[in-house]
Amino acid sequence: MTQTDKPNHVHVPHDGRVARRHARVCFFLSALFAASLAPLAIADAADAEALLKEGKKLVTEKKYDEACPKIAEAYKLSPSPATLLDLALCHEKQGKLATAWGEMLDAEADARKAGRADVEARARANSKAIEPKLPRVTVSVAANTPGIEIAIDGQKIDLGALGKGRPVDPGEHKIVATAPGRKPWETTLSLKPSERKSVMVPALAEDGSAASTPSDKPAGGDTGATGQPAGTTPTGDTKTNGGAAAPGDTKPKDKPEEPDDGKGPIHRAKRLVVDVGAFGGAQLFLGGGSVDALSSLTYEYRITYPLGGEAAEYKACDASACYATVDPAIGVPVGGQVFVGYALSEKMHLGGRFFGSYLVTGGYSLLVGPALSVRVNDRLWVGGTVVVGFGGQNATINGARGAVPSEWAALNGGDEVELLLSRTIPEENETGFGFSFGAAVEVSYTLAEFGKGKSLTTGSLVASAWPTFLKTWDGFAIALPVGVGYRFH
Repeated sequence: MTQTDKPNHVHVPHDGRVARRHARVCFFLSALFAASLAPLAIADAADAEALLKEGKKLVTEKKYDEACPKIAEAYKLSPSPATLLDLALCHEKQGKLATAWGEMLDAEADARKAGRADVEARARANSKAIEPKLPRVTVSVAANTPGIEIAIDGQKIDLGALGKGRPVDPGEHKIVATAPGRKPWETTLSLKPSERKSVMVPALAEDGSAASTPSDKPAGGDTGATGQPAGTTPTGDTKTNGGAAAPGDTKPKDKPEEPDDGKGPIHRAKRLVVDVGAFGGAQLFLGGGSVDALSSLTYEYRITYPLGGEAAEYKACDASACYATVDPAIGVPVGGQVFVGYALSEKMHLGGRFFGSYLVTGGYSLLVGPALSVRVNDRLWVGGTVVVGFGGQNATINGARGAVPSEWAALNGGDEVELLLSRTIPEENETGFGFSFGAAVEVSYTLAEFGKGKSLTTGSLVASAWPTFLKTWDGFAIALPVGVGYRFH
């Protein structure tokens, strides 16, 4: 066999050695790269473990706003189904129910892939428990507008999901609808746990600022005043711009309005607020006050003559000179209250409140003053009223006192002297408070919402208590009226 007759396979071993050499080099570099990353992975795992431990500690202290970000960072550094479930449980305690529910579903799926049956079972049980509590909002559109986009809190929603309940976190949410050549539309609504609401997006009004200018021309060439190519006859439809009136059509086009379908925000700002209610309760009266029957009495105090010697001065009782002291008395007020104010915001109402009551046990009370009411959460309102007024209450009289002029106070041992009560004075009588001032605290709980739109009847049925503290002219009064009312807002 000649040199030129050598078979081709003589060169194959050389090529195989080169390939094997390249493979060994690649394997060595990969191992080196993995080894260089190992310390970083170990450090991330250690940081994640520390963050997770700190986050769980904050959860036990109920500091959820601080705990959840730390658990989220731990999951970012070292993702695992167990950590994701811990994050979901933290968000649940934080009140972010929809966020927590989505994380629980993801944790269940990740645990199934990782073979973590324990985490999978926990995630499934928690997601099923939280699902009935989810608030849901259903968005629908009144007209099929080309290019329409709808977003909830800045996140676009799939148009295929219109008409279906979308889980959201409890609280306020902003819904915005936009479309090319149309004015944007938006609304806000507030949802409580388990609450479902629907929002109907109306037909978007045309945006006149987006219309073409006279210099704009279609690609087809020159056009006439009707918008059709020059030299052609206009069609019977003289409307342009998607239905807007053409220059020759003088009939005004009605502007679409947001429908008052009861789906809007429950509490609206910058509108009149009226709260009307009835109450009953208890009232404790301490001290004393004026009694009409005392006007039949006279009392005496000592005076001195300019030339020496003492004498008795007699004075007739009247409301300015005499008052009765009474035993502590408990009354039963029945009456009503009226609040008239203005909604500075969706959560703050400022105005005036009036309380009027008749005491079943004898007496009355009339109070009025400026009031502030603030919404703490979806159902709870708190506030206060600075009140002034007057009233009276039946009480058992145990004595009476008369005023002594200041120049004779030292001679009589004080600026008052005790009166001897006549048998004509009833043992129990209505004791007048005289001018009174104090404060009433409001605690109201929303029982139900009605209307939820822009109508005048939109409002809330509320149960309220107004603990009231009064300084009367000669004593004190403490009242606890409790009742129900309707707040028009």
